[in-house]
Amino acid sequence: MSKRNLNKVPKDIRSKLDKISSQQIVAGCAKTFSSKALKEGAFSHLGIKLDEEGLHIPESMVPPIQRGKYSRRNSQGQEVVRKDLPMETYSVTFDAPNFGDSSKGTHDVTWTKERYIREFIAPTLAQIKMESRVVKPNQDKYVIKFEVSEVLDRGAKDFEERLLASLNLLQENIGSHGIESSGVKFEDYVKSMRVDWEILPPGTQEEAIARLTRGRSISPEEKREIEERYAFFSSLKPVKEIYGTSGFTRYFGALIKDELVVFENLEYGNALYVMFEDWQTLSQKSRLELMSGRHGKNFQRIVHTKGWKSEVRKAVKEREEV
Repeated sequence: MSKRNLNKVPKDIRSKLDKISSQQIVAGCAKTFSSKALKEGAFSHLGIKLDEEGLHIPESMVPPIQRGKYSRRNSQGQEVVRKDLPMETYSVTFDAPNFGDSSKGTHDVTWTKERYIREFIAPTLAQIKMESRVVKPNQDKYVIKFEVSEVLDRGAKDFEERLLASLNLLQENIGSHGIESSGVKFEDYVKSMRVDWEILPPGTQEEAIARLTRGRSISPEEKREIEERYAFFSSLKPVKEIYGTSGFTRYFGALIKDELVVFENLEYGNALYVMFEDWQTLSQKSRLELMSGRHGKNFQRIVHTKGWKSEVRKAVKEREEV
């Protein structure tokens, strides 16, 4: 889970702002988590627990200050140095020993200098509200909605500042971020997780990295993984490259022909899919829905274990010959 702070409002957030007509905005998103991660306490700092009785999730919680600077400011406030204002005279008084020997008594010494005015911004004490519709035990995945309680007015002078703070509150605590209109229901959050596909002619590795990391920074390890995956998908000789976005999760893959694609979710990176007929519809289904058997056999899920690349090439070759 990446807790890296956002230095500015990402481009994808601005793009979504343009599509939202509501004046009132909240920072929020829905994410899917594996039962393994929840059992291991990945989100215990928010009071989320998964055990044999099921998923335990509080309605809301003020994030702990240890999660990062925005969580700390949210609870403790912030002192801001106002370099845009004239400096002020600042005095500090302390005890000093007489003649350098405290046994002879002490006297006050006042030290005066010029400094910029300090302004204290009171804590917001915003909470992260949480909700999940399925909490029974023995589920492979759980979808949880997270929403910052502070409602943001797009017309307020500090809207940009407060939006960035709310986004970072999510980023520090769940490793993801997003926005919605105030009052949006759980089902609408889940709908925003739908994968929107962009199908483009083959480009360069640099272009692929730029598209997949648009609006956020990545670690050297993440960059290396994208480069390796790009090289592999290119080796399949695709006629098009496909890029997908679901909320703020990125997908990447290769369109071999109209009814044959290979793609994966780079965030989780534990498996990829080879999809055949009606892949754009199938790609909207969750792993659990696909594995239920209700959606036919027009796909193959390949886990990243030893020999997975050979397995992908075999699956692609078999479908190319159909």
